[in-house]
Amino acid sequence: MTEFKFSYEAMGCEWQVSIWDDLPRADLEKLQAEIVTLTSEFDATYSRFKRSSLIWQLAYQTGIFAVPEDLVAMLKYYFQFYDLSDQKFSPLIGETISDMGYDDNYSLVPKAKIAVTPPLVTSLRIIDGTHIELLAPVLLDLGGVGKGYWVDRLAAYLRRAKVKRFLVNGSGDMVYESGSESMTIGLEDPRDASQVIGTVVLKPGKALCSSGSNRRRWDKYHHIIDPTTQSSPDFIVATWVIADSATVADALASCLFLVPPTSFETRFEFDYCVMNNERKVRRSEGFEGELF
Repeated sequence: MTEFKFSYEAMGCEWQVSIWDDLPRADLEKLQAEIVTLTSEFDATYSRFKRSSLIWQLAYQTGIFAVPEDLVAMLKYYFQFYDLSDQKFSPLIGETISDMGYDDNYSLVPKAKIAVTPPLVTSLRIIDGTHIELLAPVLLDLGGVGKGYWVDRLAAYLRRAKVKRFLVNGSGDMVYESGSESMTIGLEDPRDASQVIGTVVLKPGKALCSSGSNRRRWDKYHHIIDPTTQSSPDFIVATWVIADSATVADALASCLFLVPPTSFETRFEFDYCVMNNERKVRRSEGFEGELF
């Protein structure tokens, strides 16, 4: 069985989809075109870096708004993780991280004064599956769950298309599906993206998400911000999380920079590997990997 593989750019990173299936070439190319189009539409809707996006249509307004189901679904994940992360994992960090220089112009120049991230529970309310209320003027940033959420959506799309074996990889956030065959995945070295520090076994139906402080660095910050201290954590340098959902794994890969794994173990089933700035590693018993 040959591999049908394609890559494309979206959400500021490279996406790769591999399909191992005996579908006709024309059907595979149709899947490719639809996946690229759907991803582009999702990016255009939820990107903080596109002024035409829904994020900017909602920015700094108050009131009740009709919104897509995808937005409500992503916000529900944030509400789950908000208290468990000691209120450090929030979709309301948009203005804070923009002021730090990671703005829609990619200025990478921090302002003299950084906006405080407002409390989630008093600033935003989910009314139902298609409506939210903004109680305070905010700028949303869905980067903590957005990529993992879309990986899950693409995996569900491929399953509905009856594809039996595939890998969706959104720059390190991935879902793998097959009948019974596991896949070995390399773990990127956080100090050298061209090298790996080990491997992990990814079982069918599982998601693996990773995050590293080497990605998207500028000034004294990287892409993970602790809004309670207005700083980027520097003790943890890389995380890898395996879960049933890429959305959960993506959120945890960020949260484990901010709080320990024990904060989430009673709520979610997951396995993890965490590396600190001394290159010491802590991992769960179920993280089936080999470190070099």
